[in-house]
Formats: sequence, structure tokens, C-alpha cells
Amino acid sequence: MKVMMLIQESAEDFSARGSEGPAAQAYWQLWQDYSAAVNDKVVAGNILDHSDKAVTIRFEGGERQVQDGPYADSKEILGGYMIFEVETMDEALELASTCPCLPKGALELRPLVEMS
Repeated sequence: MKVMMLIQESAEDFSARGSEGPAAQAYWQLWQDYSAAVNDKVVAGNILDHSDKAVTIRFEGGERQVQDGPYADSKEILGGYMIFEVETMDEALELASTCPCLPKGALELRPLVEMS
């Protein structure tokens, strides 16, 4: 089964990744270590740019409405995703349990629906 892990980072961690110096180095080292540890189960993933560059689109009254930024205000910022190929959801939970975002952020794990 494939499971997507949506990575919700704290604003502090999200800022650290774009900075220079020890904070950025520490941030990226944690992610490099984590990625190496789960690499054999990852089939896809990407780092996302800051949410202030996002656009939300809806249709209201038959017309397209475009809103700058994300739709929901939250303490965490969607920072990226990974897709794991695993046997069970428990295996995905185990892989996610050491993700560097967890001390300050959150994760959402969601099975992907296989389309034929």
C-alpha cells in the first residue's frame, strides 16, 4: 500500500530551513538523516515552498475565485510530503514516528487510493 505523509512544520522550523548558519545546518542535517533512514520505503516526495506563495481556487456561483495563500490559517505550515510504500499503516506510523517535524509540528498519514 502507498501512504502519503503530509509534513506540517512549525513556523520556526520552516524559517530555519531558509536561513543560513547553524540553525539551517541543524535543520537540514536532521532531514538528511531522516531521509536516509526511510529511503528504502519512500517512492516519492518533495519540499514545498512557503505557503505565502500558494494560491487557493474555488468556484462560487459558477465563477472561479482565486485567493492568495492557503485557505486555512494554522500554526503549522505544509512543508512537504513523502509517499511510503509499506505493507501496513502500522509500518507507515513507525516510519513517521521519527520525522524531524514532530517535536513542534504534526504529520498526517493518509493511504492513497489506487486507481486502475
